[in-house]
Amino acid sequence: MPVAITERTSIDYDEAGQGFPLVLIGGLGFGRWGWFRQVPALSRHFRVVTFDVKRERVLRDGVEDLASDVVALMDHLKIKKAHVLGASLGGFVAQELALLRPDLVEKLVLVSTSYGGRGREAMSASALADMLGWGSFSPESTVRRGLETATSEKYRAEHPGEFEEIVHSRLADSPSQSAYYEQMQAGARFDISGDVESITAPALVVHGAEDRYVPPANAAALAESLLDAKLRVLDEAGHLVFIERFADVNREVVNFLKPRKPRRHEPAEKSPVEELLAGCAGVVSRTGKRLSSLIRPDGGGTRFARREWGAARFGSRGVSTDSFSILSLPRATDFC
Repeated sequence: MPVAITERTSIDYDEAGQGFPLVLIGGLGFGRWGWFRQVPALSRHFRVVTFDVKRERVLRDGVEDLASDVVALMDHLKIKKAHVLGASLGGFVAQELALLRPDLVEKLVLVSTSYGGRGREAMSASALADMLGWGSFSPESTVRRGLETATSEKYRAEHPGEFEEIVHSRLADSPSQSAYYEQMQAGARFDISGDVESITAPALVVHGAEDRYVPPANAAALAESLLDAKLRVLDEAGHLVFIERFADVNREVVNFLKPRKPRRHEPAEKSPVEELLAGCAGVVSRTGKRLSSLIRPDGGGTRFARREWGAARFGSRGVSTDSFSILSLPRATDFC
């Protein structure tokens, strides 16, 4: 069903499933058909929205214009808040959306993407040539070459029929040259390296270990820079990891967006501080103070950083994790 944005821009979209909304944003040159491995699985858990933007316009504000299209679609569908999953260029759009309209984004899933700019590791010259089709003499050879670089040898060897279907779909549903160029330029200009820490939505970063278009080091840099992020790198997969390793990706997405609630007989997982408190209940330190008086949620004895709970490390100054430091404790052995 099309939604008119301007006289020269419209959005075609599909919906599947019920539940909390999940908006899927595709990458450069990929229409909503590219989510054929996600929609059947994810629509069992969410109201899944996929879309294509049909346009012949200049993206003067780059990725911000693409994010504005998503806002317009969500407004049309009366979606006040959604999970947002973006792949490649779609990951740029998802991040821009989370910065511009944090009120619309519950959680982010960022696949095969980065925070833009120079990143931690640049794309190789040969991968860039394959993406742009330099030296190719037909649309079919350009698309095939680009998709071969986007996938692992293992995937192509084990799924030759599916790979041919992707080539066919990409050729049949290609954007115009001008639209492709505008999107490519928008992606090339995208750089939120200085702002990515301002994204407040929890994020899952998923990447293929053999991604040649966005080297995996950039996914690690993105996850490290985000306020609250988990990183999953999957072996034997390239830039199209969401197709190559679709079962694993879908499982990661569902587990992240819709975490399993502990059964009644299963205690909830404790943080390192809670484990420490449980093991040292009632213990008095050498200073004569109870442990609970030294660890206070108001920050009096605790400094919280930006990371989720990590594995505790005991040192001379107390307990530290990737999430916090308890600086007021002289030694962990004071307590247990």
